[in-house]
Amino acid sequence: MPKVVDHEERRRELAEAVWRIVQRDGIDHASVRAVAAESGWSSGSLRHYFPTQDALLGFAMELAYRRFIARLEKIDTSAGNREVLRSFAHEMLAMDDDRRVEAAVLLSFLPRAMVEPSLHELERLGTRELYAGIARVLVASQEAGELRDGVVPMKAARRFIVLIDGLNIHHGLGPDELTVEDMIEAVDEQLDRLFV
Repeated sequence: MPKVVDHEERRRELAEAVWRIVQRDGIDHASVRAVAAESGWSSGSLRHYFPTQDALLGFAMELAYRRFIARLEKIDTSAGNREVLRSFAHEMLAMDDDRRVEAAVLLSFLPRAMVEPSLHELERLGTRELYAGIARVLVASQEAGELRDGVVPMKAARRFIVLIDGLNIHHGLGPDELTVEDMIEAVDEQLDRLFV
């Protein structure tokens, strides 16, 4: 009887191998050959799922975004809009090993996405989804009279993501210089600027 192969599970395994290489050695080392070696596959078997390096990298980036978005969808929305945004930020900040890996991987894709059109489009789609999610909460906050005068929801959403990306970059470069507590404080200060 032929063995039943879970193709989606195999694709996830390969994406996770990409993440390990990116975190350990950098994105430039995530070649098809390196990912095959990391995953214990042959290059030929890997190419059955991903014919090019960019297809492999694109899937790895997309899967990281999907996992992240799935976590955001589990945030308790009953605590109020400000707390929803605070929880949203905490899910995105590199505050533990899993989120540190995720942040490092997603941030590593950014320079590559600037020059590779297929990765660029994937990155933009993921980022636009983040902007839209934050903007929805800010619009609801505005309608409830919770925002300060002059706050423009989409502009504030973009700045919120920029703040979080910047915090993750600097925390990754020097976790002793920019601690988790510093990141939480910076998010709370930004929320103070948005909410009355």
